[in-house]
Amino acid sequence: MLLMVDNLQVTLPLLIVSLKLVVMRCKRSALSSIIKMMAEDWMELKTTKERDVMRRQAQIARAIVISGYVLMVLAFIVVIVLPYFGLSLRHLTNLTDPGKPLPLQTYYFYDTDKSPQFELTIIVQAITIFLAAVTYTSVDAFLGLAILHFCGQLENFKGRVAVLTSCQNFFCTLNNNVKRHLRLIKFANTIEDTFSLMLLSLVFYFGIVFCLHGFLLLTVVTEEDLSFQRLCFPLISITILISHTFLYCGAGEIVTMQCEEVYRAMCDLEWYKLEPRQARTLLLLLIRTNHPFRITAGKIFPLTMTTFCSLLKTSAGYISFLLAKRG
Repeated sequence: MLLMVDNLQVTLPLLIVSLKLVVMRCKRSALSSIIKMMAEDWMELKTTKERDVMRRQAQIARAIVISGYVLMVLAFIVVIVLPYFGLSLRHLTNLTDPGKPLPLQTYYFYDTDKSPQFELTIIVQAITIFLAAVTYTSVDAFLGLAILHFCGQLENFKGRVAVLTSCQNFFCTLNNNVKRHLRLIKFANTIEDTFSLMLLSLVFYFGIVFCLHGFLLLTVVTEEDLSFQRLCFPLISITILISHTFLYCGAGEIVTMQCEEVYRAMCDLEWYKLEPRQARTLLLLLIRTNHPFRITAGKIFPLTMTTFCSLLKTSAGYISFLLAKRG
């Protein structure tokens, strides 16, 4: 069982990286439209308050990107550097590892124990793992950036809606707000169509790999001969998994909260002070803001903090099942 888990903990991340790469390649036009809309938002004239909101969201996205790449570097050191000095993160046996251990376990058609075959093989594997880690982190960082930018636009839209009834040119301001809301709907639908299927795969991936790493972590901790390098890898992997999944679900939760605040701002408008004709024009916007935007996994269930807690609870339950099967 340990050997199977060792193989899966490397194979599954590489499959997910391949999936992310395929999705990003196939959705290039949609991604270009997302980037174009973000650039237009930054070039558009705004008040100082609206500019500060966008800058705050961009700083949060920057911190997320930096944190993601720091975790990626730590994982790269554990996976590549430690095995080069003979400190393997895998469960080694005489059957599967007759000579020097390599980061990726597979069947080689040449002798990897000799020099320079061993050095060339580990260099190729290091480049492969580095590119996979960059792809894995960059896609999630871009998704987080797009969602945080969208949340900033929702917050600015809420501010414009809140002062709608006090504007002198009511119909012109309402027209601009409706156009802004339609643009936000298009932005949200583009994100949903681009990343929905990928997020569904990542949810299942989180459940499976979290179980595997939790099982390995508890197995290593309960062993008499505690291995430091074998303890570091599941700890770092679990941290990366939880942080990335928390990013998806946390971003979805923020989007839902911002939509509810926009709807509340519409409900709080002093429409009774307007003329009947002006008040009637608010109905369509009020009805549409009552339907919040959601970041979903495969358009099946929304990604919220409730979903994140349910995933953790279910995955932790399966860890005890694996331990029972091993016993």
